[in-house]
Amino acid sequence: MLVRLMDIRTGDPDTRRRASVIVRLTLMLLLANVGFAGISLVESPPSGVAIPIASSICFLAAYQFARRGRAAVAAWIMIGAFLAGSFAAMASLTTDQAVIVLFFLAAVVVVAGLSTTLMQFWLVVACTMAGAGLTLHLAHPDVWQSVDARQVVLSGVALIAVVSGISYLGARISRQAIEDAQQARMQAEQAQRALAQANADLEARIAERTTELRQTLVAQQTLAEELQSSLAAQQELSRMIVDLSLPIIPVRDGTVVVPISGSIDSTRASRLVSSVLQTIERRNVHIVIFDITGVPIVDTQVAQALLQTASAIRLMGAETILAGIRPEVAQTLVGLGIDLRLLRTVATLQEGLELTPRPMQAGAIRRMRQYVVQGPARSELPGSFA
Repeated sequence: MLVRLMDIRTGDPDTRRRASVIVRLTLMLLLANVGFAGISLVESPPSGVAIPIASSICFLAAYQFARRGRAAVAAWIMIGAFLAGSFAAMASLTTDQAVIVLFFLAAVVVVAGLSTTLMQFWLVVACTMAGAGLTLHLAHPDVWQSVDARQVVLSGVALIAVVSGISYLGARISRQAIEDAQQARMQAEQAQRALAQANADLEARIAERTTELRQTLVAQQTLAEELQSSLAAQQELSRMIVDLSLPIIPVRDGTVVVPISGSIDSTRASRLVSSVLQTIERRNVHIVIFDITGVPIVDTQVAQALLQTASAIRLMGAETILAGIRPEVAQTLVGLGIDLRLLRTVATLQEGLELTPRPMQAGAIRRMRQYVVQGPARSELPGSFA
């Protein structure tokens, strides 16, 4: 309930401060008037009830204006009630009592310093001094004839002047503090807006970089797929090159020629053995002619590859002929001490082809092998081999 009673509907910090002071003062003064009215009622006969009631009406009006944010109007109503009551008291009291009221007017100056602006404050001080002087002059014209009264008046005026200076400094400091706080708030809001803008820019940059990274990732994945396809194509091409570098050419029924060119490494030698043996099994080959005319140098590795291939061919039941041995190659083989007795050697491919049997002879050789391995068939006679 207290928070609701002191709620002020305004957005200006200085106006809110002054209105808050007026609300608190009016509530305190209303409670004081209730006490004064109670004291007046218990007296016999009752007296002085009208003054608390009239001032309470003014304080209620000031309270309502202050809650609505109209601090200046509320301050003038409250200060006006103070001054009216003070001047009425000065007019109704004796001269010695009236001059003492000047000391109570210092409270009006303090209230003005808390509830009015700087310009309005000095206007209140001027009205207070002028009203007090005019009231004393009209109601007590003999005030200046008494030395004691004159000293009291001068002391009251000095007190009002000192309180006015102190109140002005307090109001000025409060105003400066509010302005500094307001400026700091504006700077904080600007910094917050700048931070929000920086966050928005950072989020935009992050989103942009994320998009770029996604595009880069997609491009890298596409490139990886292309590289994988290129690698597969290269491997296939390498396989085709190896196949083309070791061609197996059928020249007659049961006879194939394997021309070899370039150097022979372990991979190529393994490919050579595998291809020749598969061809022997698939085409029923019984003579394999290796043409090494295109081999520039026959070293130990090449010779060992040829011997291993010839041994495998012999295990498959076929015969190996080595053609195309040049004189310098022959000298190298002799110098290396390589035994080529497992191979039949000829100088040229033509001589190797002349050593191979004709198709009819090849068929007879196949039948002879079948006869030796399986025995004679019912339809075959031993004379069929003549």
